Amino acid sequence: MNLIKTKQFFVFLSLLCAIGVFLMSSAFQSMAYWGNDLTWYWVGVAFTYFIWLMGIVFIVVAITRKVNVKGNLIFGLSMLGIATFIILICGFLWTTFVIIAGMSGI
Repeated sequence: MNLIKTKQFFVFLSLLCAIGVFLMSSAFQSMAYWGNDLTWYWVGVAFTYFIWLMGIVFIVVAITRKVNVKGNLIFGLSMLGIATFIILICGFLWTTFVIIAGMSGI
């Protein structure tokens, strides 16, 4: 069985992207002070949303893959996929909140 084609691999990649969104949301806040304008801030925002989009694509690919596991493993994999999706949505909302708060001067 090829590891890269398995459902577990895509769920794991999606989880890494979800964690990366939260890590990048704090990083792009400090990128606002890198230059005289907000160019690097918006580069960080774009990169954060790109990581989020990759996570969504990975979770969709994982959902569409057929799985050949049995019993509790399929339940655990489904729960991990659902948790990853929730973390991705929370990361998107958090990043959007940080952008709105930063632009409003809070």
